[in-house]
Amino acid sequence: MAMHLDVCNVNSSSSIMKRFSIALALICLSYSVLSAEEYYIDSLLGDDAAAGTSPETAWSSLQAANQHAFKPGDVIYLHSGQIFDGQFRPISSGADGQPITLTSYMDGPKPVIAGHGLTRSAVFLENLSHWVIDGIEITNTGKSGEAKRVGVLVFAKNIGVVQSITLRNLLVRDVNGVISKSEGGGTGIRWEVDTRKVPTKIDNLLIENCHVLRCDRDAIKGWMDPWDDLSHLSTNVVIRGNLLEDIGGDGIVPIGTERAVIEYNRVYGARQRIEGLDTKEVTQYAGPSIGIWPWSSMNTQIRFNEVWGYAGTFDGQGLDSDFNCEGTLFEYNLSADNAGGFFLICDWSKHQDSGQSIGNKNTIIRHNISLNDHLRGFVLNGPICGVKIYENIVYNTIESEYQLIVDTPWEAGRFADSVEVSDNLFYTAGLARIYQGTWDGSGMGLWKYQKPINQETVRFSGNAYSNIENHEEPAMQSLSKEETLTSLVKRLEVDPVTRAGFDKMFNFLEGSRYYSRIKQAL
Repeated sequence: MAMHLDVCNVNSSSSIMKRFSIALALICLSYSVLSAEEYYIDSLLGDDAAAGTSPETAWSSLQAANQHAFKPGDVIYLHSGQIFDGQFRPISSGADGQPITLTSYMDGPKPVIAGHGLTRSAVFLENLSHWVIDGIEITNTGKSGEAKRVGVLVFAKNIGVVQSITLRNLLVRDVNGVISKSEGGGTGIRWEVDTRKVPTKIDNLLIENCHVLRCDRDAIKGWMDPWDDLSHLSTNVVIRGNLLEDIGGDGIVPIGTERAVIEYNRVYGARQRIEGLDTKEVTQYAGPSIGIWPWSSMNTQIRFNEVWGYAGTFDGQGLDSDFNCEGTLFEYNLSADNAGGFFLICDWSKHQDSGQSIGNKNTIIRHNISLNDHLRGFVLNGPICGVKIYENIVYNTIESEYQLIVDTPWEAGRFADSVEVSDNLFYTAGLARIYQGTWDGSGMGLWKYQKPINQETVRFSGNAYSNIENHEEPAMQSLSKEETLTSLVKRLEVDPVTRAGFDKMFNFLEGSRYYSRIKQAL
């Protein structure tokens, strides 16, 4: 009986200890939440010598915030409608479920962090985790353009994992880097990962509902060093619902990511502020630019975006699947009125041969629409392999002669390895051509006819054309001269899920700045 009672006592004691531990954990959690504080910055009436913990005791500058070690759950408020000069560079991290937040208080326009080009970035998060920056205007304009200048920079260096960064509802404008890509460019919103000593990545980066305006060279871009190492890619990167306009170079470029999602973004007017776009010297100085394209990334999903009005033909397409990538998916995107055309799929043999690149493997391009993109549809550049292009619509009423599909070598005379082009609808008012091409020597990204395309490596089936020269394929179909975008969408023989995807795409496009032009095509 005593032994029985001892056992019961032990069990009872264990149960009590468990309950005590749970209660203690809840108390600690409650205390942690309750201990989070609010801080206020008022550039007109604040005082850096004050406590900063109420509107009445607000700090006056970003410098005060930069020197304070904020705790998980803390919120920093900038007074709406005011300008805060300098750089915001905090020194502490939040915690899981308790991010540190920078936002605004009082009614009025977004508060402005104005870097004035005095530091590389106006907002700098270095090796910090669990941060939210929401509802702030950010600018970094120097007296003259400077290479690598940035609006917002998330930087992870030799730390292992940087976690949970949210950039939401920001206006990032007038970041005057330089137009030249080779000189270092510049970026509105940028993340960088440096892995030279310790494998490092970013996990959970959300860039959402931001407006990037007049930034040179790029709008939203990631970078990894070294760019060709795919062993520690950043994960859970989501770029969603952003408006990018009047950009000097590229729109959205995820580099060094695994399963990044790029969706519901609008890119209007890029590759701007480059005079003399029709000259070889200028185009090569500025470097090629494209609307949305991944580089050195795996399994990227790019869907429900629109890209309008890229200037220049080097490259100048709306969309691109670039080299050192595998498993890239493009679906339900609109590319329209881009000077360089619709789509580039490329692989640089030089890097593949040196072991620096896996090439370009298994890209899927489906259920996208090209609306009056200029010059060309698809450029197959280098020994790309495993590419599937199906159930897309090219609708072009403006070009008298159209390079619909051009298979080109990037280097070493290597063309596409395995590409399937099936069940697409190609409506061109002028003559469409499909061929192998070579560089025309102009430096403008144009291709001259070499010979008919190799249909053993680029396989065609079931596509429909309005005007096509010297091209035949199994189950080839003809389109009438009276086709509209609506009639083409209806002609696609797709399953209910795909049809619903197109409906979702057009619902998104109803919010386009250029919807009147879309409606005219419909």
